[in-house]
Amino acid sequence: MNIVHLSEKYELNDLELQIVAYMKEHIEELKSIGIRQMAKDNYTSTSTIYKLCNKFGFEGYSDMIYHLTSTKDTSNDFKHRYHEYQAQFSHLLEDKQKRIVVFGLGFSAPIAEYMQQRLTLLNYQSMCVVHMEMFSQIFNQDTILIVISYSGKTPRLNEIVETAHQNHVSIISFIGNQDSPIFKYSTLPILIGQYDSFSHDLNRSNTFFGETIIAFETLLFP
Repeated sequence: MNIVHLSEKYELNDLELQIVAYMKEHIEELKSIGIRQMAKDNYTSTSTIYKLCNKFGFEGYSDMIYHLTSTKDTSNDFKHRYHEYQAQFSHLLEDKQKRIVVFGLGFSAPIAEYMQQRLTLLNYQSMCVVHMEMFSQIFNQDTILIVISYSGKTPRLNEIVETAHQNHVSIISFIGNQDSPIFKYSTLPILIGQYDSFSHDLNRSNTFFGETIIAFETLLFP
């Protein structure tokens, strides 16, 4: 729950900010806190809280609490799913002075751009532009490569990853195919879903790219 964002978006007053901060602080037990209890704890009336619910676009108090707690529960489900990658992912990204190159081709390109912008907003030095010189041994301690690839079989991407690997650059991959060179060369290969060569058919659904963003967001905020 980003209080600053909510404050700017909904133009919250001081009391409303106090209530939002209260909900964030008590998120674990929010389901058991009734509207009267919340009003009492914040020295206000139930009508004030109802007005806040309406300002957020909820039909009522129960609707707001359900939204907040169900979002949290879903987040925990994803944290459990990607738990095995968490420690190494956090370790690789702990130094914000390192340059992070995020790269993907085709449908992976906009995913890479999303990750790059997200990292930039979190004060990482990130970019989507690839120059092979970045992966030379001169910069291997200062660079991290993040790649996104469903098949892991794109020649250009394989070349970049292999060069980075040979020069001991840390590589994080969000990959759908564990039988690919990218999976093999990655420092941390994060397997997303199960690879199906038939899913390249545009008339079939492919959840890889959506799940990749979910995995990235989940690992970014342990």
